[in-house]
Amino acid sequence: MVPKILVTGAGGFTGRHMCDFLAGCEQKYEVIGSDITGQSKPNCDTIYQIDNANTSQVENMVREIRPDYIINLVGTFRSEDAESIYRSNVLSVTSILEAARKYSPRAKIITSGSAAEYGRVDSSRMPITEETPSLPVMLYGLSKQMATQAALYYARVHSMCVMVVRPFQIIGNGVSDRTAPGAFAKQLKMLLAEGKKVIQTGNLESSRDFIDVHDVVKAIWMLCEKPMPGEIFNLCSGSPVCIRDLLEMMIKESGAQLKVEIDPVRLRGKADVSQIYGSYQKLHRHCGWCPTISLRESVKMMLDKDA
Repeated sequence: MVPKILVTGAGGFTGRHMCDFLAGCEQKYEVIGSDITGQSKPNCDTIYQIDNANTSQVENMVREIRPDYIINLVGTFRSEDAESIYRSNVLSVTSILEAARKYSPRAKIITSGSAAEYGRVDSSRMPITEETPSLPVMLYGLSKQMATQAALYYARVHSMCVMVVRPFQIIGNGVSDRTAPGAFAKQLKMLLAEGKKVIQTGNLESSRDFIDVHDVVKAIWMLCEKPMPGEIFNLCSGSPVCIRDLLEMMIKESGAQLKVEIDPVRLRGKADVSQIYGSYQKLHRHCGWCPTISLRESVKMMLDKDA
């Protein structure tokens, strides 16, 4: 029987890449996706248009599919509305976990947390490991922390094969323009097309740990193949990159001659974290994963006119 893989949030940035990766595997899988909008067309055998925070809809879906693997990539990161972000990032996770407990208790499950769960970490404690305390400073990080605790609860109390990955800043072709790299890419393409000479940005002095989406989906699948229930794994490059350096690299790769202007509206004030980077050694020790795609390669893919 062909193994069934359920990818929730299949229409999102990481979800689309996850489905593409699975479609390219040598072994045949039946890939089923879920997406709330129904507008995206991920590379799935079947797509369910459901609200992943709707418990009854999720239970009906899981009961019908009885998946062997569940990769939960549902979530939102740009909302200051507590109810909205809770529904998207917490209730969607508890819904899928409870449905799996009832109808597919032996499924291997990976749910996506975030480096935002760590919050502000003193430079003396970097790189961040999975043992670093979670002290989020934004609603997004708080919601992801709550979802992580739910996942660990189902692994601990119900003996389910549940794991959490904590990606740092994911980049690559198709990244959302609500992130700094995605916004830069969108602006650069637009400015080149229109012949304009000024790019507007927010804070450029922060540093982030960028990881390409292709490396992320590969790591997720390696954990599916070699699970470690009840564990958290960082997905990162292990190196901080200044946002200004990233922008300069993107401008250079685009071939444009541009002036950079800071837009006060784009500044996040106290919610901004000045520097964050992690360690991927736990995952490397467990299954041999390490990032393989360079930042420059990621930049080139983001600036591709078809991306």
